[in-house]
Amino acid sequence: MMPGMQTQDGIGQIQERSVLVLVVNWNGADMTRDCCASLAAQTHRNLHVRVVDNGSTRDTVEALRAACPGAEVVGTGRNLGFAGGVNAGLRAGEGAAPFDYVWLLNNDTVCDPDALGRLLSAAEADRRLAAVGCAMREADGRGGERRVAAGKRMRPPFYIPLEPREGESPDYLCGASLLIRREALAEVGPLDEAFFFFFEDADWSFRAVAKGWRLGIAAGEPVRHLGGGTIRRNSRNRSRFYRAGHVRFLRRHARHPLLAALPPFAYRLAAEILRLEFAAARGSVEGFVAR
Repeated sequence: MMPGMQTQDGIGQIQERSVLVLVVNWNGADMTRDCCASLAAQTHRNLHVRVVDNGSTRDTVEALRAACPGAEVVGTGRNLGFAGGVNAGLRAGEGAAPFDYVWLLNNDTVCDPDALGRLLSAAEADRRLAAVGCAMREADGRGGERRVAAGKRMRPPFYIPLEPREGESPDYLCGASLLIRREALAEVGPLDEAFFFFFEDADWSFRAVAKGWRLGIAAGEPVRHLGGGTIRRNSRNRSRFYRAGHVRFLRRHARHPLLAALPPFAYRLAAEILRLEFAAARGSVEGFVAR
């Protein structure tokens, strides 16, 4: 048998695996509709799609139900951030039969029909994989697409997220498309809601590895990530949430968090001062020293 090929028994077992797909929406009903349409076309049929409306100001639960007729839609009533929205989606299913896997999927993604099958094949090949990610395709700004790695390198002492080099494994997996094993989720725990946006996936990956789990990557690039569906790329909030998440990550995982934070912190602080964003700069300082 060729390496990586599944036996008929193995294929049958994969087809039996149940998957809960969690899609968090915030004012992005059109993107969420397209995402759910791609999920309806998955070749792996044993899945349940749950859309979590995260306190949208434009979309309503009723509008999302109309846009995503095959999905369960629940509302949070307010914006809980990505981690909070995911956890609300998990709580919405309490008391029901558990799923074998949970697939976190950004609402600004469109999946190839075999995307879930690829993720499951990788996960079932190694039972010590806590989670499996995949490389994605993104617009390159020139009318084409570029490949985006399944995760990033984050090495001490500064833990700055960087694209992995050729042949290098990422230190964490991107939460835009992340298949998590039920047993790992139970042991590691849910996403930390203290990370309102950004670095919640890195934090969860590091916690999983610390408990002896491994991270895996599926073959190919079966997901297209449109970008900007959760938060605009150039928004001020994006920069603020990124800084806050990085600082929180450093305080939790870096051996010397203050020292580790200085280079990226000083760069971003200087950039803010040059843009006369004194209030944001002061918030960065307060966010780092506050407990």
